[in-house]
Amino acid sequence: MTICDTIADDHYGRRDDMAMAFAEILNEEATELAALGVDLIQFDEPAFNVFLDDVVAWGIEALHRAIEGLPCDTAVHICYGYGIEQNLRWKETLGSEWRQYEQIFPALNNSKIDQVSLECANSKVPMSLIGLLKDKVVMVGAIDVASFEAETPEQVAATVIEAANYISREQIRPCTNCGMAPLPRDLALQKLKALGAGAKLAAG
Repeated sequence: MTICDTIADDHYGRRDDMAMAFAEILNEEATELAALGVDLIQFDEPAFNVFLDDVVAWGIEALHRAIEGLPCDTAVHICYGYGIEQNLRWKETLGSEWRQYEQIFPALNNSKIDQVSLECANSKVPMSLIGLLKDKVVMVGAIDVASFEAETPEQVAATVIEAANYISREQIRPCTNCGMAPLPRDLALQKLKALGAGAKLAAG
């Protein structure tokens, strides 16, 4: 779905048809990765936060095509995007609580995907909404990749423990909100160390 949102279409005429074509290509690549021994393949879908009706109508179906036949675990990451002016302006319209997930989480919970990766650190998404993913492993983002200050282990643990109020601890996989490529390497390493230490603290 996200690819379709960023590429002009002069061929297919329908976004869902275009999405299925890209899903087939992604499936070929994912199949090659799985054959090399990859045990988890994650697909990123920032557009899942914007085109909510399309997610239910055909977005998850496209995701199913992308993971078809894979022997490894699969995940989808729902990202709000960073740094681009249009994204920042859009976020300002969402209010104090970002509740879009309410519309798509039930469909994701009923999907064939194994894990859902979420941004839980400073995202304004009510943590209670992850209770709608009662049948999934949830990758709980406990590191803010848009912040230039390293979290403490205690901050990470607090995010993970809050998530455990709504899903079982066995379902939780602490992680970063998103990729840390934009961050200085030293800071990224500090954040990863805090993530590991905070996960251990929460488990204890």
